[in-house]
Amino acid sequence: MFSAKNTEKEMIFNGIPVSPGIAIGEVFVANLDELSLSDKKIDKGDVEEEIRKFKRALKQTEAELKNIKAKLARDIGEDHARIMDTHLMILDDSTMIKETEDYVRTELGNAAYALDIVLNKTLESFASMDDQYLSERAEDIHDVKRRIIRNLLGQAQEGLKDLRRKAVVVAKNLTPSDTVGFDRKYVQAFVSAIGGSTSHAAIIARSHGIPAVVGLEDFTHKVRPYDNIIVDGITGQVILRPEKSTVKLYEDARRRFAEMEKELLTLKDYPAVTLDGREFELSGNVEAIDELKDVSSHGAKGVGLFRTEYFFITRSSPPSEEVQYRYYKDVVKEMAPECVIFRTLDIGGDKIADWITNVDEANPFMGWRGIRFTLSRKDIFRSQLRAIYRASAHGKLKIMFPMISVIEEVRAAKQICGEVKEDLLKERYKINEDVEIGVMIETPSAVALAPHIAKEVDFFSIGSNDLVQYSLAVDRGNSRISYLYDPLHPVIIRFIQDTVNAAREEGIKVGLCGEMAVSEGALGVLPLIGMGLDEISAPSYLIPEIKKIIRSVTFDETRTLVKKILKFSTPHEVRELLSKYIKEKRSELTEFIPKVALDK
Repeated sequence: MFSAKNTEKEMIFNGIPVSPGIAIGEVFVANLDELSLSDKKIDKGDVEEEIRKFKRALKQTEAELKNIKAKLARDIGEDHARIMDTHLMILDDSTMIKETEDYVRTELGNAAYALDIVLNKTLESFASMDDQYLSERAEDIHDVKRRIIRNLLGQAQEGLKDLRRKAVVVAKNLTPSDTVGFDRKYVQAFVSAIGGSTSHAAIIARSHGIPAVVGLEDFTHKVRPYDNIIVDGITGQVILRPEKSTVKLYEDARRRFAEMEKELLTLKDYPAVTLDGREFELSGNVEAIDELKDVSSHGAKGVGLFRTEYFFITRSSPPSEEVQYRYYKDVVKEMAPECVIFRTLDIGGDKIADWITNVDEANPFMGWRGIRFTLSRKDIFRSQLRAIYRASAHGKLKIMFPMISVIEEVRAAKQICGEVKEDLLKERYKINEDVEIGVMIETPSAVALAPHIAKEVDFFSIGSNDLVQYSLAVDRGNSRISYLYDPLHPVIIRFIQDTVNAAREEGIKVGLCGEMAVSEGALGVLPLIGMGLDEISAPSYLIPEIKKIIRSVTFDETRTLVKKILKFSTPHEVRELLSKYIKEKRSELTEFIPKVALDK
């Protein structure tokens, strides 16, 4: 992601924007220190004392991690706190403990050096795997190792909790334990060398409304403590040691962003209706219950995508039906009278829970994931469906199946829904027997089968992220071919229009819950308006912007744009048409098209 154009004084980097906003400040370098370990041998008579010291360090580390988990639970909810379960499992790993003790006994190595040797072997095996989830687990191991060794060496821990000045936090990676102790009033932004939109840093930044940019490879080799820095969480641009003129430019940009946010929020209670009267439902994409307050405060009506997998991934074992029921019940009660669409467990790909075994796949995104996983683990699927149906007695909800590629999957999933409902009624549970069932349209085969699938379900929800990935055969995590990942490709517009047409033919509703609605500001939203979707679901903080765009155009204009796009063959033609429309007819929308402030 490094694409620096720099002078001696100023360096410009482009990373992945994961939480919007602009920050200008000084750098606080967090956890970049590399521990210098000595391989000094111990005397044979000191072996048992060295091992006792190791065990004391483990207990001290366990206490630290449990404190962090409790703090996370208080600050951002129980779900996020379960992230720490992975750290505690690593700490309790019997193989790690035994191998470290064996090394001390046989090699007479000091415990810190022994642990470093043992865990580095594990980290090396992770490094050979090109997998985002495993990469993030490797960082968890590194974090635990660093803590144990610090405790062995009696070093004071440094972290964000020590920050007592306003600063932009820069790190190679930000783990949950790095961020748990920080005071929001001091942290202006996050910048990390690694991570993606689903990394811990991204999730925590969005939860706290802090601007963040990740994926800045090599950046940490250039930065120094107390450097001046600018972070643009809208475009992903980061400027290190900016010139005065650049600071002035971004101060203006930050002021405009704050004013725009304030102004957009005044639309909170207004409908998402075009100038010629076409109304759209706007709803939020949510991962955890503590995000629900943002849905209504930003003017969304209900939840168009509740990602249930996060509830599973953050645990060391699958949650029971009862635990899930209480969670889903709280969600629907919190959102009542609005509706919540629960996506059933979309695990697999880059979302692997610790309790899943045998998931080593060459192409995990095209492997055992989504509905394929749940249909092969009916015990887990039934448990989740029972919990959701029981929660239906407490509010309005719908059920949605992910990763449908053949119609047999729809029928099999529906059959299990029917069996679950029958069982619950026999057991005298109170449920809503008319819960609507829908599917995500996110594979080319699902688009082609849409006229048939529409006869089987109550609604469609287009998952644009995966639809782009599978339709254009591009792994969006692969930087070498990322230029091919394009939500504005005319093929994608065509597939969405085909899906909408199939839904219309059968009289069912169709929405979109991917990132396309927020890609390139107004450019991404305009075709969605023109294709006549019923609902658009997006991250809550972007709802006001989408609403503003909808309220600034006419349905007829955007429908005409779509008709032209359907005749195009390149994304360039699409962008040119949409940009020309905005420039000539809706110039007020140009402010919603992200653009870097510096283009040197």
